[in-house]
Amino acid sequence: MTFSDFDKATAATPTAFPDWLAAVLPGAVDEALRKALSDTYTPERAKELADDIFLRLRQLYTDKTTEVTL
Repeated sequence: MTFSDFDKATAATPTAFPDWLAAVLPGAVDEALRKALSDTYTPERAKELADDIFLRLRQLYTDKTTEVTL
């Protein structure tokens, strides 16, 4: 699937991407921080970072969806 295909698929169901992202992001951030920063890793910091990333990406996605539907 190309990025363009992904855009087309999520345009039909705008909540699909945020739902998918909310499901996979915490685990991905947790795993990445465990591997990259094992000496300073904490589960709380991983959750905080995942939440921040999710909120920022969701805002970008919402802005993009709004631009497309106008």
